Amino acid sequence: MAPDAEKIRQRKTVLTTGAEGEGLSSNEETVERIVTLKGLRGNEVCIDGFVYDITSFDHPGGESINIFGGNDATTQYKMIHPYHTTKHLEKMKVVGRVPDYVSEYKWDTPFEREIKREVFKIVHRGKEFGTTGYLSRAVLYISFFFFLMYRWTQETSFSLAIVYGVSMALIGLNVQHDANHGAASRKVWINNVLGLGADFIGGSKWLWMEKHWTHHTYTNHRDKDPD
Repeated sequence: MAPDAEKIRQRKTVLTTGAEGEGLSSNEETVERIVTLKGLRGNEVCIDGFVYDITSFDHPGGESINIFGGNDATTQYKMIHPYHTTKHLEKMKVVGRVPDYVSEYKWDTPFEREIKREVFKIVHRGKEFGTTGYLSRAVLYISFFFFLMYRWTQETSFSLAIVYGVSMALIGLNVQHDANHGAASRKVWINNVLGLGADFIGGSKWLWMEKHWTHHTYTNHRDKDPD
């Protein structure tokens, strides 16, 4: 486990278990237990007060969903899935609920709807992934990085170190960043491969994802933003 991993992961509350609720809605018919957020298991996430088992869920974005295991993932889920509907959640198995759940944010407000409308004017649905231009730049940046890596094995100099550092920044701020956001391609394996750029420049793909997605959730929050 990475240093301070528990600080990086989302906050949890106190464990409480009890009997099943009565008069459950159709979405709650498979509920097996009542818990609070501290009682979530590593293979479970809480979204809008419902607990979902992600063990057998074939997540379109790949294994990245496992980062949120054991946590309230409501904010992250809605942030990453702007076209969210309840139909999406029906693909996962409900195994419990948090009866006293209160979201940290208000959803579907006039402000949120306006922001989405304006963003969708620029980033159209189905066009959220890397363009030909992005992928061409990614190939260029990667080639540049490995060329300089080879040069560094042949000779070292102050000027080469600066250029080599710039090539790492291009990988970090472009290639691995977009890939680890799941935005480089619709194909998971492409995102996974390009996302390893974080490791090639001295970081960690999974630690970066865990920290950076939390950063987007609580941007510039003094206590919750790990970046």
